Amino acid sequence: MKRFTISIPEDLKNEMDSLPDINWVEVAKESIQKKVEMLDEFESFQRNCDN
Repeated sequence: MKRFTISIPEDLKNEMDSLPDINWVEVAKESIQKKVEMLDEFESFQRNCDN
């Protein structure tokens, strides 16, 4: 599995720190996966509309 680093505003980090029971890495992975799936669906829709 690959790793990468993101930067977030300090106020957001403070809010995240106030919710220690949340697995933020998992939240990020799920959000990225959903975005990729949405973009794939959009591209597929666009290709079908162009035909």
